[in-house]
Amino acid sequence: MNTPSSPLIQRWDEDGFVILRGLFSPARVGRLNAFIDQLWSDRAGLSLPVTIDVSIESGDQRRILLRDAEDRDRQRPYKINDLYLDYPIVREMVLDARLSRTLQILFEGTPLVCNTLNFEYGSQQSDHIDTLYMPSRRSGGMLASWIALDTVTASNGPLRYWPGSHRIPPFHFSHGRTNAIAEEMPDFNAYIKGEVERRGLEPKTLEAEPGDVLIWHSQLLHGGCPIDDAAKTRRSLVTHYFRRQDYRHHFWRLRQQHPNGFFYRRRHQAVDRGAEDI
Repeated sequence: MNTPSSPLIQRWDEDGFVILRGLFSPARVGRLNAFIDQLWSDRAGLSLPVTIDVSIESGDQRRILLRDAEDRDRQRPYKINDLYLDYPIVREMVLDARLSRTLQILFEGTPLVCNTLNFEYGSQQSDHIDTLYMPSRRSGGMLASWIALDTVTASNGPLRYWPGSHRIPPFHFSHGRTNAIAEEMPDFNAYIKGEVERRGLEPKTLEAEPGDVLIWHSQLLHGGCPIDDAAKTRRSLVTHYFRRQDYRHHFWRLRQQHPNGFFYRRRHQAVDRGAEDI
């Protein structure tokens, strides 16, 4: 059981995030980057229905099969979805023993991977809270990790986050939950803006080296800064975790990777309507 005197827990409770510098070695980061490069090179022959969101955060964003992606799709911000489902190299990193131990301490439970996202450029995503899209079964039962796979500077779209914003009481939409209702997002944005101003919160950006890890609370307000230098990549691996104990009746959908945690078994994300069926 965690104790209030733990420096790690104190930082987590106060800020809503922790940073683990140099958790992964350059060699290990290099192997994952090489794997992604090879996946792109071999994508035309890929039989697995791996999906990719291309031209993210733009009017042209769409979800297609990775095997259908064109070379030009790699030159713009994109994300590859859920490689953890099929590739051990990804599962072994997101359920690494040292990372998993930290996750266990922070939300007092065994980590259960529910999705992974591989980026090559900054997301440029507007500020948001993860429970808008993937709320956990129980409050506090989800968190996320971001693993730097490139050097991150002010010019290649660093992460932006608001320390202490996880303390803002969750906004509940008209159905009584935190799941976003598109028509009510202006109300959500106004609520968050007012709470941030009332509490005097200020954003920070994260400059990082390959192998650094940021872990954040499911209620932490965060997003991606604009990319000033489009020629610079900002590769990263993002993972969202639920707490295994909150899914005790879902044995048939769980697979144990190793003693460090579990991952959720499900189908790949569906492609956008009008694209190839999977």
